Amino acid sequence: MALELSAREIVRQCATGRLSSRSVVRRSLDAIEAQNDRLHAFVEVFAEAAMRRAEELDKRAAQSGIAGPLHGVPVAVKDLADIQGRAPGFGSKCYAAEAPARTAPAIQRLIDAGAVVVGMTHMVEFALGGWGTNEAMGAPWNPVDPRVHRVPGGSSSGSAVAVAAGLVPAAIGSDTGGSIRIPASLCGLVGFKPTFGRIPLDGIAALSPTFDTLGPIVGDVADARLLYRVMAGLADDPGRPFRPMRVGTASVAQLDPCDPDVLANYHRSLDRLRAMGHSLTPMVFQDALTEYQSLCGAIVAYEAYRQHRTRVEDPDAPLDPHVRVRILAGKDIDDTRYGELQARRRTAVAAFKGAFAQFDAIVMPSTPLPAIPLAEVDETKIPMSRYTRAANWLELCAISLPNGTTQGGLPTGFQAIGIGGGDDALLDFAAPLAGPLVAG
Repeated sequence: MALELSAREIVRQCATGRLSSRSVVRRSLDAIEAQNDRLHAFVEVFAEAAMRRAEELDKRAAQSGIAGPLHGVPVAVKDLADIQGRAPGFGSKCYAAEAPARTAPAIQRLIDAGAVVVGMTHMVEFALGGWGTNEAMGAPWNPVDPRVHRVPGGSSSGSAVAVAAGLVPAAIGSDTGGSIRIPASLCGLVGFKPTFGRIPLDGIAALSPTFDTLGPIVGDVADARLLYRVMAGLADDPGRPFRPMRVGTASVAQLDPCDPDVLANYHRSLDRLRAMGHSLTPMVFQDALTEYQSLCGAIVAYEAYRQHRTRVEDPDAPLDPHVRVRILAGKDIDDTRYGELQARRRTAVAAFKGAFAQFDAIVMPSTPLPAIPLAEVDETKIPMSRYTRAANWLELCAISLPNGTTQGGLPTGFQAIGIGGGDDALLDFAAPLAGPLVAG
C-alpha cells in the first residue's frame, strides 16, 4: 500500500506514538517491493539497513523523544550522492568510483535529522537530460498513467516517480537546468531548486559545478521547506504569514510555443493569484528563454566534457548515445569561449538583480508540455528545460507547484521564481498556492 502521509505528518505521528518508525519504513519498503519492477524508480534499495535504522529510531523515541525534524521519514536519494561504503552509480554503467568513507554532508544532515534513506533512485545518465530517459539503465515509468509509459521528466526521474507513486513521502534530486522542477511538474509534485550554494555539494557526483544544486521533490511546500532547511543546515522554520506580493508574469510571447492546456492552467493560476490579492505585472526576460537554454547548455557541456571525456570518447563504453553526444559538444568549446560565457553570465546576474527589484516573485509554467509517451520522444530536442534554465543562468531560486491537469488528466506545473538568496521568501509565496492552485 502506498504511503499517503506527508513527511511532517509522519514525524507528528511518531512523536505522539500513533506510528512507529518501523511501521512507516516497512510500509515504504513493501510498496517499493510491490511496484518497483514496473516503475523502475529505484536502482538499489537498502531494505535491511533501513529497517535497522527504523528500529534504532523507535528505541530513541521511547527513551528520549524523536531524533529530529525528519524522525522516521523514508527518503529516497538520487543516485549521485556518496553513501558511506557505497559509491554513486550516476545513472551509468561505466561510472566507476571508489566507495566513499563518509556520506555526502547534505544527505548526512537528513540522516542526523532522523530520516531513513531507503534507497537510491534511477536518473538520466550523468544527470544530463530533461525527458527522464536512460538508454543504458532504462527509463522510470511515470505513475500518472498506468497504461502508457510516459516520460517522468529528468534528470531526477526516479526520485519523482518514487514520490508520485507513494513509495516514499520525499526524495532528493539535483537541478542543473531544471532537473528537479521538470520531473516534479510532469509527475504532479512540488520540486524546489534552492539558490546555488545553499546546500553543500561535497560528495555529490558533478555534472556542472557552475549550476549543480540539490533539492527536495515532495508532495507539498511545507515538506519542501523542511527538507531544504535540513540539507542547508538551517533550523526548522514554519514560514511567515501570508502577505500580498508583487508578481511578474512571464509573457505569452516568450512562452510560445506552449501546449494549450498548460497555457490555460497557467492563466487560471494567474487568476487565482489576483483573487488572493497579489499584484500582477507582465514582464519580459532580458533574453529569449531559448537563449538561456543555449547559454546554460554550453557551460554544462564544457564542464561535463572535462569531467567525463575519457568515458565519452571510448566507443566501447556502454553510454546512452544521446548523453554521449551532449557531452561531446563540450569538446568544441575552448577555454576562451568558456571564459566569455562565464563573464556574460556574471553581467546578466548583476543586471537581473536590478530588474528583479520591482518584484517579489516571477511566475511562469514549469514545462511547455505535459508528460508525453516515451515512444514519442525525440532526443535531439530539449523542450522541457525551456522554462527552467533561466533560473539556473540568472542564479535564482525556483519552485514547481502542481496547478491542475490537462484535458487528458496529465499534471501541469506552475513555476515560481525568486531572487537569489530569497529562498525563504519564495517558499512563503508558494506555501498558500499549492492547495488552491491544484483545486482551481
